[in-house]
Amino acid sequence: MTRVSAAALVVVALAAGLALRLARLDSRPMHHDEANQAVKFGALVEHGDYRYDTHDHHGPTLYYFTLPSAWLRGQTRLAALDETTIRLVPVAFGVATILLVPLLAPGMGRTAAAAAALLTAVSPAMVYYSRMYIQESLFTCFTLAFVIALGRAVTGTGLRWPALGGVAAGLAMATKETAVIVLPAA
Repeated sequence: MTRVSAAALVVVALAAGLALRLARLDSRPMHHDEANQAVKFGALVEHGDYRYDTHDHHGPTLYYFTLPSAWLRGQTRLAALDETTIRLVPVAFGVATILLVPLLAPGMGRTAAAAAALLTAVSPAMVYYSRMYIQESLFTCFTLAFVIALGRAVTGTGLRWPALGGVAAGLAMATKETAVIVLPAA
């Protein structure tokens, strides 16, 4: 597959991924996990306060990445938040995951990477979790970024990929505690 045709397939994947993730984002009621996360975010947006609880909830990345979405939509109180505002964050990270997949091309080939981007875009599980206000889309994105950076770091030179790998690992750890299992497995 040529570079141009692979890029075209990734553009199709991106369009499909956006269409599936953004369609009627506010038409489904909040799942209890989403509502729980929204309440945690509400404390942050209203009071600037986030407290990590080692026995409940996850790290702060979902909440802090939601702040710009709420600010841009003029929603600075928990009661003002709507499903679209908070679900835009998992959508963004679900789409970012699609865009990360082509970076695997040096290891798996252009055709496989473009096909994987398309399959990621239309995967029912990837679409479903990218439309819910929970940590999974962020965790998937950061973990994939870590794996890509790790692969590039061991096959290349320089500090760019190791540094990006460190940032991705840190963000994965700050998203979900299960990163202590997933990251070493890489």
